[in-house]
Amino acid sequence: MNTTSTALQNLLEQKKWTIRILLLAAIAAGTMASDMYVPSLPSIADKLHVSAIAVKWTLSIYLFGFASLQLVYGPLSDRFGRKPVFLLGFAIGFLGSFLCAIATNISLLLVGRLIQGMGVGAGATLGRSIVQDLYQDDSERLSKAISSLMMAFSIAPIIAPVFGGYLQQYWGWHSVFIVFCAYLSIIGTLFFFLFPETHLARNPHALHLRKLWTLYKKMLCTPSFLVFTLLSGVSFGGILAYYAISPFLYQTQLGLSAVQYGWLALVTAVVLVISRGLNIILARRWAIPARLKIGLFSMWLGPVIMTVFALSHQFSISVILFPYMIFMLGSGLVMPNAMISAISEFNHAKGSAAGLYTLCQLTVVFIITVTASHLQQQTQIGLALLLLITTVLAQSVYVLYRRY
Repeated sequence: MNTTSTALQNLLEQKKWTIRILLLAAIAAGTMASDMYVPSLPSIADKLHVSAIAVKWTLSIYLFGFASLQLVYGPLSDRFGRKPVFLLGFAIGFLGSFLCAIATNISLLLVGRLIQGMGVGAGATLGRSIVQDLYQDDSERLSKAISSLMMAFSIAPIIAPVFGGYLQQYWGWHSVFIVFCAYLSIIGTLFFFLFPETHLARNPHALHLRKLWTLYKKMLCTPSFLVFTLLSGVSFGGILAYYAISPFLYQTQLGLSAVQYGWLALVTAVVLVISRGLNIILARRWAIPARLKIGLFSMWLGPVIMTVFALSHQFSISVILFPYMIFMLGSGLVMPNAMISAISEFNHAKGSAAGLYTLCQLTVVFIITVTASHLQQQTQIGLALLLLITTVLAQSVYVLYRRY
């Protein structure tokens, strides 16, 4: 074990809980920003006098912003360290959240969401990089650490919609963004004073454009990177497509309140936590390909059942929710294993590799959510077919990759 690895292990032992708690809170900001306002989508459309499609674009534009700086955050963190780049992301995210909090029209809300996504997107790249910093010499512990982090990270989508539903019910949709501003302020302050730097071996060449282009070109020409990034993107995209469509299905069509919708979202988030825990258990006996196979089967089965219900003209909470829970169970198995498989060959530039991975993953997610924004929302048929088609395409690519 080299000097850097020894120093990192000592750091992990000394500040283990500080690192875990603050890292979780920092990464969770991205999920909270995307999920906490979801129960407010029908209300925003009503108050700002815009269509449902226009309001759904606030989710898509957020993802665009989230992805836009991934190729910047990664190399910056390889060069200057994880902590200062994280703090820069907090500052940008706070600015965007503030603009959302004062928005009185859809244009300002879209601009705010774009900037908000650009800021909190730092957590996606840097969180993965920090975990890899700490467990770079042990792939099995790395897999378990990422699964544990993602399982804990799943607490955010459990809390966020419920909390957002109550904020919407009693104080309106602006309050969601005001509370998020406060959250970023508190976490940013604690991060500044308490979080240690985990990237001890700085890369002075991380910002050299020619070297970056060489790395990115190699990654984009690596079949495993492309296939596993596609799998991860479809898994995550299915989750956000559901959040784009389901508020209108449950609240507008089936008459649920914002609070009731928030509690319903809690059920699906609990399934995601269970799947992350299941991944940790399965990792003790089965390798990543076996876990991916189980996850992909579950992701395929759920939309098939939902489509059958939709074609038989059954429309209720249960015929939407339970098939989607099956899809969610598979997503929780696919995402952590696909991420490890995608960037495992590029540990020499973890920050930059994680940045390109996140950009490519969110490009897939962006395409799926934009498609979801334009689907009909009178029944669940649009959601069912979107999940089914994207999952079958991704699984077909994976099968071809494994065969050839």
